[in-house]
Parts: sequence; structure tokens; C-alpha cells
Amino acid sequence: MTVSLLAGAALAVSAALPTDDALRLPNAEPLVSVYYFGHWWEPWKSDDEAIRADFRRLREMGFNTLLCDHEWSQAIDRDWHWLDREQRLAAEEGMTIVPWLSAKTWSDLGDDDRPALVKSWFGVDIAFGRLQDGSRGAVQPWDDGTIRAGAAYAGLYLDRYAESGATLRVLGGDVAKPVVGLSVEQAWGGPSSFDEGTNTLFCRWLVDKYGGDLSALNAAWGTGYKTFWEADPTDKTLFDYPAASEGAEKPAVEDHVEFRSQLVSDSLARQAGLLRKTHPEVLILAEVPYQFESQHPHAVSYRVMYGCNPSICDYADIVLFRCAGMMSGPEEDYLRDYRARTRKPVVLTYRTFSDWGQMPEAAEMIADQAAKLGSGLGYYSWNEMVDVHLVAPGLGSPTNNMTVAPEVSARMIDFVGSVNKLYIGKVGMG
Repeated sequence: MTVSLLAGAALAVSAALPTDDALRLPNAEPLVSVYYFGHWWEPWKSDDEAIRADFRRLREMGFNTLLCDHEWSQAIDRDWHWLDREQRLAAEEGMTIVPWLSAKTWSDLGDDDRPALVKSWFGVDIAFGRLQDGSRGAVQPWDDGTIRAGAAYAGLYLDRYAESGATLRVLGGDVAKPVVGLSVEQAWGGPSSFDEGTNTLFCRWLVDKYGGDLSALNAAWGTGYKTFWEADPTDKTLFDYPAASEGAEKPAVEDHVEFRSQLVSDSLARQAGLLRKTHPEVLILAEVPYQFESQHPHAVSYRVMYGCNPSICDYADIVLFRCAGMMSGPEEDYLRDYRARTRKPVVLTYRTFSDWGQMPEAAEMIADQAAKLGSGLGYYSWNEMVDVHLVAPGLGSPTNNMTVAPEVSARMIDFVGSVNKLYIGKVGMG
């Protein structure tokens, strides 16, 4: 059950997107993507040619789209320098960019100067929530200032790169529409929704969910409340988040997780609604760090601690999964049902591992799964995180015991190229 929490939360998905076919760029290529960040370490940070070489190799491998972290915190670093650079180089080399924009940055405004900077950029004040122990948490997702600032930054971004940049456009009917992500991951700073205002919204949500039947709530939670307004998520005994994040059944926590998921979705729906007043054609892509129904311990913990149920994507036109690996049978079944219910295109991106290429038959399996169940293909990632490298580290890159050696990188790159070729063959070039 999805309950709209915020007035004006527009949850309708934009029309004219394909739901049973691959997402396609204006030239009809199917979407083939990879996470990429060119401004975190050397040689990419200072050498344009290093990035150009990457982009050329990626194009040869069948890629056409980069999934880039372009948060507001990075736009303020050297006055758009890093973002301008990646947009320019991508355009020069025939690549497009899906930008992950602000929401996780808004949840990470711990620096004392950030609220004042938000005020100077966007003319709004922002409010912070509370953690379960009462300390200051993330920016409140439903706060009007947060919503207006997030929408304003997305509009600035789209305007800045409307003509000269490489922001992804996909075909919706006969029109090519720009695509942005309003959030870096579907999360909002962890379990920080424990302030008085958010708790009031939660109690109202409980009234709606249980149809005003207090006995039903008490039966579900094992409580003896006299009113719905006694529900208090700061009660760590009843709302035992650590235990729930390890898989324990905690009904009160599950209700709060679903409430938080819907709260973030409604907040991002309001952002999208404001953005579409000036950019009516824009499509919004939601990034989910794990496939729905994943039982991987990290996925279970993330869903609970970050309030990341499927309803958190209700606002989005397109959903992208960072799959922890090939999806299991139950995960595939859930995805089929999810797509049938929501009619949303879904992009499947796969984490890369150093044993890729040692099982050639896996290329066919990945390509087949993405073609049959998804609307686009991707990988996590190229030079973005050490533990999922495809490319061997360069000068200044951090390393650890999961960093790939050059010979392993070469094998993995060949493997990914073969997956891309198989996938494109299955869905066609349009």
C-alpha cells in the first residue's frame, strides 16, 4: 500500500517510454552503460588524454553511456570545473552521461558552511532531521527548502549542458528526452527520520495504513497503545534497527522502513514536479544499490537502515539496479512482477569481479538476463571504486587486496566487451 505523504507529490510516471523494449538513444542504440568518475585521482584528475583514451576504449567495447556522480558538492568544487570537463570530453568522444545529482549530498551537509552556501545559491533555508539517539541527522527530505534547492540544482545542471554537453537523452515516442538522477542512490543519510515533524508524519501514515483501526496496529506490533500518536520510533526496544538490519523480524521497524521509503519518494516526486515546470520533458532515473528482494547481508542491511523498499522508486520514470551479481530465480520473479505492475523500464548494472572471463559461458547468461528482464545494461564500474575495478589502477589510484592486476584487467575488459556484443545482438540496434 502506497500512501502519499506530502501535498503536491506528483507520482505519475512520464508517458511514452518503452516498457517492453530496450531504452534507446536518439540514434537508436540500446543503452549500454558503465559507472565512471574522472576527477577523483590521477591520472584522470589532471590528464584529459587519460579520460579520452578511456572513452575511446569504452566506445569500442559497445558502451555509449556513463553513470557519473555530479552532485552539487562537486559543482561547487572549482566552480563546475570537474563537471564541465567530463561533459565536454564525453561529448567530444560520442559518449552520453547520466548525472547522479543532489539528494545524497543534501543528506551529507555536515559542514558548518553548507547551509549558508545553499542559501546563497538557491535562496532557501534547509532543516535537519534527528537520529534515533536525538543527535542531528541528515537534511529532512520533506523540508520545503531541501526540495526547492534540489530541484533548482537539477534545473541549473540541465540548462548548463543543454546544448554543448552530453547529458543522456532517450527516445520516448518520437521525442528524445533528457535523463537525470535526482538522487545518488535511493537513500537519505541513513536512519535519520526521528525528529518530531517526521514522527508526526509517521503517526498519520500509520492511521492510513491500518485504516484507523488501533487494534490492528497493536496486534501487529505487540503493543497496547491507547492512540496512534503513542508510536515513537526513538524507542530503541520496539524499533530495534540493528537487529532488523541483520534479518530479525521487527514489525514496527518494517512499518517505519516503508514509511521512510514512501517519504523519500514523495519528496523526490515534489522535486521532479518543480523541475518539470521549467523542464517538462525531463525523465527521472532512480538508482537502487541492490536488486529488489536480494538476501545478500549487505542488501538486507541497506534496505532497512536506508529505508530502501521498492516504493522508494514510485516517483521515478526509470529504475536502475546495481546488482550484486547475477539475479537469483526469486529475484527474477520479483522483477518480472514489479515491471508488470509499474510498467517502468529497468536498467540492470552488474558489479564486476576479478574472476570475470574465467567462465566464458557467463557472458551469454548476463546478456540474456539483461535482454529478457531489463531495458538497459550496465556495469559497476570502470575507475570508480577499487573493489569493483575493470581497469587496472593508474598513478595515484588507491589500491587494496581486491585491485586487479593489468593482466586480469585485460581479461575482464575482453569479457565485458563480449557481453556487450551479445546484449546488443539480442536487443538489436534499432
